[in-house]
Amino acid sequence: MNRRTLLQAGGTLAATSVAWATGCDTKTGAASASTGAVGADGARTASAAGAGAVDSRATASSWTALGKSLDGKLIRASDAAYAKARRLYNTRYDDLKPSAIAYVQHPADIAECLAFARRYDTPVAIRSGGHSYAGWSSGNGRLIVDVSALSKVGAPSGGVTRIGAGAKLIDVYQGLAARGVTIPGGSCPTVGISGLTLGGGHGVVSRAYGLTCDSLVGATLVTADGKTVDCDKSQHSDLFWALRGAGNGNFGVVTELRFRTHPAPRAVMAYMTWPWSKAAKVLASWQNWGPVQADEIWSSCHLDARPGGTPGVSVAVFSLGTKGDLHNAVDKLADQPGGPGPASTVHITPIGYLDAMEAYAGCSSKSSAQCHTPGSLPGQTGAGQLGRETYAARSHFFDRSLSAAGIQTLMSQIESGGRKGVAGNVALTALGGAVNRVGRTDTAFVHRGSRFLAQYLTSWPANGSSSSRVAWLNSFHSAMRRHSSGAAYQNYTDPALTDWKSAYYGPAADRLAQVKHTYDPQRLFSTFPQAL
Repeated sequence: MNRRTLLQAGGTLAATSVAWATGCDTKTGAASASTGAVGADGARTASAAGAGAVDSRATASSWTALGKSLDGKLIRASDAAYAKARRLYNTRYDDLKPSAIAYVQHPADIAECLAFARRYDTPVAIRSGGHSYAGWSSGNGRLIVDVSALSKVGAPSGGVTRIGAGAKLIDVYQGLAARGVTIPGGSCPTVGISGLTLGGGHGVVSRAYGLTCDSLVGATLVTADGKTVDCDKSQHSDLFWALRGAGNGNFGVVTELRFRTHPAPRAVMAYMTWPWSKAAKVLASWQNWGPVQADEIWSSCHLDARPGGTPGVSVAVFSLGTKGDLHNAVDKLADQPGGPGPASTVHITPIGYLDAMEAYAGCSSKSSAQCHTPGSLPGQTGAGQLGRETYAARSHFFDRSLSAAGIQTLMSQIESGGRKGVAGNVALTALGGAVNRVGRTDTAFVHRGSRFLAQYLTSWPANGSSSSRVAWLNSFHSAMRRHSSGAAYQNYTDPALTDWKSAYYGPAADRLAQVKHTYDPQRLFSTFPQAL
């Protein structure tokens, strides 16, 4: 039973609920095939990721020559490792068949791959963690440039750490916490740091420390012409601006990220549930409470559709402050005028910072090696115990609290899901704090005035039927659109959006197009439909 399924089944562990609350902050992935809306059966439509022929002039001998030119390993369909190497985190994309996967060892390997792509008109996909919601870190006929081997987490020096683009979040948290520091990030342990950062990156310390991209102070990447470029506020500043929110795969292949670090103190987790009869009051109270708490307090409100059963409502909270302060804060949530009153279930637990991050990752009872996917490829471990999941999701930002009609719409959609046998939910994550103190166009992440972010999600067993679940998801998203700001989170890539450029980038879109023209004028990295 995976973490999403556990919560949908009514699990009440605080760590599990908070792990889901962060939405795992999965990534946009990178350049790959075109995509369409999610079909009624959960598969891509005819224009979906990886569908259709790919026009590449590469021959078998040219692929062999590429493999010999790399210090990293090139895996093709004839290799035993191909079946596992081609897979993404979401099993929905198991039918994608790339031409090859290059596990690059350094920038020179990347330059070789890009030169090959230019020479033979071979589409490129960039992969760090393989968590793309749209499957865009793969694609039929693509050359996948996988940066998982670039995974070093450097010792901080002068308050700055250097992290390889392919480092997985669990390794980042463990490597930095051993030195008493951290960077803000998401909860899924196998998400790659570069994909997370380039699309924004939010998690349980974002209100205290900002988004992951807000801690970025510099980056190194290989551009479309094969050049290695360092960027920060003083060099290639336009590119540095764009990397903080534009999403992965638009400007080049990132090899290293440099972050400002933050303290990793002891923390407190809380988890509360109420009966569904109080859901409207819980939601009304939380949406006015969560975004205005002290910076160190993060929270998320969940409403869960349970097939054939009563829906669930809960609030997960994380704080870098004291247990007493958090206790007082959650009391105010419950007891404010018109509030839901005392929770049916309350857990408030002091915990070490790294212990909390491992709990959110679902790895409290696992060793470091076990908290990975199993295998011998870069990013995997022989002792790995983590599985994959099958799901679809969409998102909205909300710039103001929901009206009574908005709350009723949200609840009605959850209730209808349960009646239809759908396992799904909505997670509402409080923003504000440090996230909103950055100017709207100071970075390419423009969602700085929002109060909270909603992620609507449904999941199903691998190879199972998904028609009713996906139909419910799309209906949910459509019903809530008029209550939202109309914006969407670029790290929750939504292939069904027709206004994606405005929804993701708003007033930053034109400037991003200029940066794209500067660094990728031939559009080598534009083989996916939402490329800039």
